Amino acid sequence: MSVLVYGMSLFISAFLIHLAIWRLRLPKKQVNALLMIFSLAFVLGVFLVFKYPELIKWDIYPSKNIFEIFQLFFLYATLSVAYILSYPAVEVDSPTLIIIKAVFDSGAAGLDKSKLERIADNELLILPRIRDMVFDKMVYIKDGKYRLLPKGLIMAKLFLFYRNIIKGEKGG
Repeated sequence: MSVLVYGMSLFISAFLIHLAIWRLRLPKKQVNALLMIFSLAFVLGVFLVFKYPELIKWDIYPSKNIFEIFQLFFLYATLSVAYILSYPAVEVDSPTLIIIKAVFDSGAAGLDKSKLERIADNELLILPRIRDMVFDKMVYIKDGKYRLLPKGLIMAKLFLFYRNIIKGEKGG
């Protein structure tokens, strides 16, 4: 039980630190900042729990059993990695979200088809993602063409591998 309580407490603490920092100033490299926050929160949290156990107000005290410490690390790492990997999906507005918001904002009158087509252009949906990929050093521009860097190549191969596993098409 202590593994669950401390693991979730550390994760929630790191998440709240993340929210506070994002409210103060949005980091340029958000995923790197998340990695730093979640790593430091774990190290500091474990240090405080084992160095100053009197800070614990619950009747569940941390175990010094190496097996339970490993379980704590595994729980925290799993939650943190899952959150950090899913963060880019909410980092920018998805095309679907942009369309739904536009239709919602139009109210009962509805959204004219031509206006939706203007909203859903490449400038709004595609170019911001390309700029993010250039910023994250996944692609670079040479002679007016986008080319993959090693990081982008790894990402592309991962997606293609996954699509092959599920027997999906290469696009879509």
